[in-house]
Amino acid sequence: MGKVLLTKSNIDAYISNNQSKLYVDKNMILTSGARDVIRNKGISIIYDKSREEETEDGTNSEMEGITKTVIKILREQHGMTDAAQIKDVCNLILIKINKN
Repeated sequence: MGKVLLTKSNIDAYISNNQSKLYVDKNMILTSGARDVIRNKGISIIYDKSREEETEDGTNSEMEGITKTVIKILREQHGMTDAAQIKDVCNLILIKINKN
């Protein structure tokens, strides 16, 4: 899977109403314009910690594993193919997980 470029033109596809955080993983690149839009909407940018932190055995973080599982379920069990919708659902799930 290639990298996703988030710009001020397409950032709205990756955020939803009432969203307070946007989780950015290692496969996403934010332009300065996208960062400005996100901050102007009062949304915090949370960078995927698996870029920096790996477990002792070298595997990616638990959150990345959860994200991959959610993506697989959305695609295989719910027929979801739109990348923006998948990202939105993943972000909402990660927000819920981090609140608990």
